[in-house]
Amino acid sequence: MGVLLWLSGCASRLPQSIAQAPAEPLSVAQVQKAPQKYVGKSVRWGGEILEVVNAEKHTDVLILARELGRKGEPVVDGQADARFIARFPGFKEPAEFPEKKRLTVSGSITGMEMRNVGEFSYPYPVVEVHESHLWPDPRPVDDYRYYYGPYYGWGPYYHRYPWWGYPYWW
Repeated sequence: MGVLLWLSGCASRLPQSIAQAPAEPLSVAQVQKAPQKYVGKSVRWGGEILEVVNAEKHTDVLILARELGRKGEPVVDGQADARFIARFPGFKEPAEFPEKKRLTVSGSITGMEMRNVGEFSYPYPVVEVHESHLWPDPRPVDDYRYYYGPYYGWGPYYHRYPWWGYPYWW
């Protein structure tokens, strides 16, 4: 019984529509070319948050789409696809969606909006968000630590205590 409770505590809180890719994956660039063809289609898109804009009845999160990795997580330095708007109903606190954070949304395409990027008029596909997931910052990769070992001198070791490593005396 205790093991089951422990395992259920390890379960991910990732929404199912984010964790699994849709049957018909669509890219943001595909929808930009023919938006009326894809209105009402379900998508799972994600990327890097650029800006949050609150309107009277909804909140728009402008996102630079990135390729999605395992379980729908945007790849940190993944190839940028295009920009899109994730439209949330009601008010969302902009502090909950800080710039440069990674967000994945699932929802349906409602159309296209033109907004300016600098002085350039840019077509943004709009996704009505059903579920979303804000990803934590990726952990930095540990570099090799350099230790002085009794058998090897200075160099990289995988062990926290290099004197426990190879060669063994027994």
